[in-house]
Amino acid sequence: MTQTIGPHTRPPLSDGSLAAVRATITAFAPRRLPELERERDQAFSQALGTGSIGPVHLFLQRWRTVAATERDLAIAARLFCDDREDRSTGEHHENDLEIAALLLIAATEKNAPESSRFIH
Repeated sequence: MTQTIGPHTRPPLSDGSLAAVRATITAFAPRRLPELERERDQAFSQALGTGSIGPVHLFLQRWRTVAATERDLAIAARLFCDDREDRSTGEHHENDLEIAALLLIAATEKNAPESSRFIH
């Protein structure tokens, strides 16, 4: 499921899946894909070597944070640039509403139960 905020879509991260994280990185920070894939391979290798899924959980936790940060920074940068341009009061108000929606969604994702953020 993708959330629409203003004229843009925002891939959700609340399910915590690797697919959601990868989609967000692909959309908002494709330059970081090689880093994501390298760390994913390392985490799975460590998990196989130790017989523990702990490294995979740590990898996902780190990259959920990276993906959310990259996504929100990209949207914030766009909104900042939009605000700097010669816009009407109504358009500035729309940007303010979009920022408020982003903050609410980020708070919801941050407060999601820990169990809902891991691969099942």
